[in-house]
Amino acid sequence: MESETIVDLFAAITKIDTARSADAILQAFRAAMEHYGLRNFLITGLPVPHGTDWQREILADGWSPEWHRRYVAQEYFLHDPCVAQCRHSPEPFRWGELPAARLVPRAKLVMDEAAEFGMKEGICVPIHVPLAGPGVVTMASDRMDVPPSAMPFIETLCVHTFRSLSALGTPGDRDEPTPLTARERELLEWSAQGKSTDDIACILGVTRNTVESHQRNIRGKLDAINVAHAIVKALRRQEIQI
Repeated sequence: MESETIVDLFAAITKIDTARSADAILQAFRAAMEHYGLRNFLITGLPVPHGTDWQREILADGWSPEWHRRYVAQEYFLHDPCVAQCRHSPEPFRWGELPAARLVPRAKLVMDEAAEFGMKEGICVPIHVPLAGPGVVTMASDRMDVPPSAMPFIETLCVHTFRSLSALGTPGDRDEPTPLTARERELLEWSAQGKSTDDIACILGVTRNTVESHQRNIRGKLDAINVAHAIVKALRRQEIQI
């Protein structure tokens, strides 16, 4: 992973974590996403299929008012193929990657009309939280510029923003964080320098499975969704340096 990406992610997450309001959180999130041309967004929970009160789950609405009114009036939530995909898939996806089988005529109409409202390209980041229903951060624009290398950055920031908005007004976790071991810190510092799992296994003289086991432990201790998130959280805890 490039050090510039880590620095940008560190800066964005720091702004979100020090924000004192939803508006401040969204300002930091919006600034980061606009870098990739993603100007429209919706951050929301996903209630049960065919639920008619889905709007109560919305955490942040960055859609255009015109599209929001159209979406609600036509009950597009019930037919949106992005919603259907996010319910069962944990992986982020581009709108253009939606399975063709999900684009029945009504679903295709939703996507076609979104394009008419200036949202021709987009990304969905499904949110799956233990003991809670699914959610999604969806972003779109008439044209986005998102290279594959940027997807971990986008996924991390979307999940972190969703969690931060959900946690507003709730007591923080007062448990002392579990520190990383010396080997875990060493492994994470190699990851921050852009080394792959196989590279790290070779450098440390261990198997790939051992490295992956350490990575799982690291993510668990840091409550991180991926390597990028773990690196930033460890940096903020001053457990590693880059």
